Amino acid sequence: MKSFLPSCRRLFVVGCLFFFTAGNAQKNNVLQYMKLSEDDDFLNFRGEGTDRAYTSGFKFEMYYSKNKAPRFPSNLLMKVTGKADNLYGWGISQSMYTPNEIDKTTIQYGERPYCGITYATHTLVSTSLEKQQKLTTGLSLGIIGKYSFAGDAQRIIHGLINYQKPLGWENQIKTDIIINYGILYEHLLFNPTPNLEVIGNLAANAGTLFNNIGLGVQFRSGIFNPYFSQYERPVYHPGKAGNGNRKPFQFYLFMKLNGTAVMDDATLQGGFFSHRSSPYVISKDSISRFVMQYEYGFMLSHKRFGFSFSEKLRTAEFKGT
Repeated sequence: MKSFLPSCRRLFVVGCLFFFTAGNAQKNNVLQYMKLSEDDDFLNFRGEGTDRAYTSGFKFEMYYSKNKAPRFPSNLLMKVTGKADNLYGWGISQSMYTPNEIDKTTIQYGERPYCGITYATHTLVSTSLEKQQKLTTGLSLGIIGKYSFAGDAQRIIHGLINYQKPLGWENQIKTDIIINYGILYEHLLFNPTPNLEVIGNLAANAGTLFNNIGLGVQFRSGIFNPYFSQYERPVYHPGKAGNGNRKPFQFYLFMKLNGTAVMDDATLQGGFFSHRSSPYVISKDSISRFVMQYEYGFMLSHKRFGFSFSEKLRTAEFKGT
């Protein structure tokens, strides 16, 4: 989707989340950093944009440290054992999926079904510098289908930029609830020089949206702070890095390779409770049970501000594509 302009809806959601979290942080928590992410099928390094399959995604996150013992729902999240740096977060995400041709009103059999998802996630990032490991757990709650308002968002944005009007959202996957729990465990594998890290990971998701498990590896090369000492947090405290002075400037390249075994995917097969009533879904026999994803990009940050850009390439998620 050729979208560079945020919709009013997105700005409203971001504003509400900001004031809610910031107000809560003043009472019991300390705000550490915010992250804004945008995925778009049109944006890539080679300029070969498309408007199909996973076409767009938006996420806003706020992370904070707690001054008090965690209560519900924070106590449902997991920490690494021993001494750890624990950051809690709240975020809101929206993703939209479309078939290859969005100018048709009829169902496009053999293509990806129209699907929108919107959900909030409560996250804990638990990091141990001593053990060189990180555990990220998240509990997501949201909605799939019409009331995710993904179709409305795409129509509004396409109208603002005078781009092709999407006509098939009436055929999208039916409304259902999203309740999902995600786990990502990362561990340092190799660190032969201060400018190269190789990190392994194990990921799993369970719930009404995704059920899968995967393995992966990440390479980082350049100028960076150690991955397991709050490297993502763009806060500069000289002499307080945990294992030496923190670098105020970071610039590095990264590559990630992940393989995922898929049990089911509601964005293809429909919601857990309503999949039988959806006008069109991908059958379970057509789902690719193993999917590979490769990502590469760069990260640039200075003290409290950071920016990254990456491109993801994924193998077919179902047969015939």
